[in-house]
Amino acid sequence: MRLFAALPLPAAAQHRIAEYCRTIAPSFALARPSWVPEENLHLTLHFFGELDQKNAVTLQNLLEAEAINCPSLTLRFGNLSVLPSLRAPRVLYLHTRIEPAAPLFSLIGRLRIIASQIGAETDSRPWKAHLTLARLKEPWIPELSSLPAAPEISFAIDAFELMQSRLTREGAMYSCVRRYAFLTCSR
Repeated sequence: MRLFAALPLPAAAQHRIAEYCRTIAPSFALARPSWVPEENLHLTLHFFGELDQKNAVTLQNLLEAEAINCPSLTLRFGNLSVLPSLRAPRVLYLHTRIEPAAPLFSLIGRLRIIASQIGAETDSRPWKAHLTLARLKEPWIPELSSLPAAPEISFAIDAFELMQSRLTREGAMYSCVRRYAFLTCSR
């Protein structure tokens, strides 16, 4: 199973963001973007990679104890930007502010430790809160400040999810394997 932990977005937020992407899409035609489908919009916390059934079950059990250490979060989306840099843009994304940040960064640190314990993929780079909108096949972007501003969207997140990614000819298909409610949510 190809697994990752993510913060899910409410359907209404996914829809507003997808509408925004449709608005700005013509401006990115020269970059030949591959837009993230509306239903796949999420914030990745950690990518665990391909795990066998035994390690997938172990992962699910280890994650159970982690959610209760994190309170509900508030997400707010900001300006458009690109990764890794303006000189070599490959990913178009929305800046994301998450509050409170400290418990989330603690959770991400624990996810990385768990990944290491079960032999899954790990990442030592600092985690950056961002919502991927598109992957750019050509390293070109328009002047971002000339584009319409992203919609002001803010919402509460009361859980994270362990997601499975199945790669198909049509692109990645995501499904929730298990939902982990944060501390302030009833189980």
